[in-house]
Amino acid sequence: MPSDPAHFLNELPIWKLKVVAAEHKIDVSVCKYKKDYISKIKSKKLTEEQVRKALAKAKSVEERPSEELKAIGKDLEEIAARPLEPTEMPTHDEELVERHIDEALTMRPSFFEVDSTTESAMNRMLIGDFNEAIKTNREARLKCLDSFSTFQVYSAALAIRAVDELLARLPDSMPKTDSTLKTAVTAAKRAFLTGPPRQREEALESLESLAAKTYDVFVKHTEGDEVELKNLLSDYESFGTRTEESRRYLEIAASAKQTFNMEEYSRYVNEAREKAEVAKQDRVREIGGIFHLIAASAAEAKELGADTAVVESNIGDARKAYEDGSFKRTVELLASVDRALDGHHVEMLRRRRDLEAVQLQKANAWIVECEPVLAEAASYGFDVKDAQAKLGIAKSALINRDPVNASKYGRYVKDTIQRIDKDLDNKRLELGTIKHVDGAKCEKCGQESLYEYPNSSRKCLTCESVIQGFRPEPTSVPQSISGTSSDTESKQSSAQPPRDAAVTAPGAKKRRLLRW
Repeated sequence: MPSDPAHFLNELPIWKLKVVAAEHKIDVSVCKYKKDYISKIKSKKLTEEQVRKALAKAKSVEERPSEELKAIGKDLEEIAARPLEPTEMPTHDEELVERHIDEALTMRPSFFEVDSTTESAMNRMLIGDFNEAIKTNREARLKCLDSFSTFQVYSAALAIRAVDELLARLPDSMPKTDSTLKTAVTAAKRAFLTGPPRQREEALESLESLAAKTYDVFVKHTEGDEVELKNLLSDYESFGTRTEESRRYLEIAASAKQTFNMEEYSRYVNEAREKAEVAKQDRVREIGGIFHLIAASAAEAKELGADTAVVESNIGDARKAYEDGSFKRTVELLASVDRALDGHHVEMLRRRRDLEAVQLQKANAWIVECEPVLAEAASYGFDVKDAQAKLGIAKSALINRDPVNASKYGRYVKDTIQRIDKDLDNKRLELGTIKHVDGAKCEKCGQESLYEYPNSSRKCLTCESVIQGFRPEPTSVPQSISGTSSDTESKQSSAQPPRDAAVTAPGAKKRRLLRW
């Protein structure tokens, strides 16, 4: 009868099977192996509830235990008193087992000859040649016994090698180093090497059961990690995190799972999680940088006279959401704040047309001032990629005569330089780019901490006051950067009178040149 691996009786040890058989008066005296006990009990078609009741009844009995149970208890005491078996075999025995397993796997048994001989014996009997039928049947039986012995060795070698390879491929996070499992592997190898057939069968059964449970736990654990990671990726994507790389690793993991390469499956799932966490942290830093951009936008709108009280309260709510880890809510609040501030900025520009030229000119000055400083900071290893990207946006806005974005992103770049100004000076001091001015004191704090810069400007590193214009003002604005330089020059030229024009004082009578 084919065995059902999912049957509940397979999970019970032999002594519990004996208890169930005794409760339902099942004769198990001829049973030698666990499968024999299971077959006997299954033949009675007992339900799982009946089996549990029998075990519970046996557990609740408080009278004197039976002789069989006393014997089991005695065996347990003897096992407990024995010294613990080593979980690893000596190197020599390990090599010997591996060599025997390799040899056994080369002797693949075949029952084809047994089947053909048995069929020949049956044919002889059908035609009435009983003497030849008996001889042929005896020959088939001897061949079967010999093939079955080879099959037992081959099957044991295959099971040990398969379990060994499976456990070796499982990741370190799984309980493959558990002492029980290691002991089972060692016991199976010892039984294969020197043990009798019954001991070998029981050791293999225990090893296969533990390995199957470990594998099931691993698969369920990894699949649970994969499902959890997919949910995390959906959450990360809700606030703008780029998860393409993690998704690609999950696709590779799925391919590895289809080919039963569970080691790579687990490894790629873990790598996908690591990539997702890195992408999330990058996005969180980007969101943190948006607060600086919003602050620059608010400063520009407030400088123009806009009322930003309500908007600033929303910035506080966004900050609280950011600190609480609600990044999706943070992005939504910051986006609404940014739109509101840009609206205030546009409204103020609409009311006062003269502010557009002022905003563009100010943004142009910031760009010319900050671009070389950012290049210098990048050469020193400072992380100013975001500021350089924002500088490019400010340049494009300036060319397109967009005063809102030009001034907003220009101020953001200026504020970024102010935040790294002190570290940048320390780096300049370390590299010798700036030199101390001996004997000179700062007019503001009175300390001898004036340093001279390559542009002949001086700065006090104590109070950070600038003397003689620390940052050089642009002498000329490149046409590729500024869209206002030519306009400014044309306005100045139109405002100046022509050289040949006569300048008259107020109230004086104008003289005209008559042309005949």
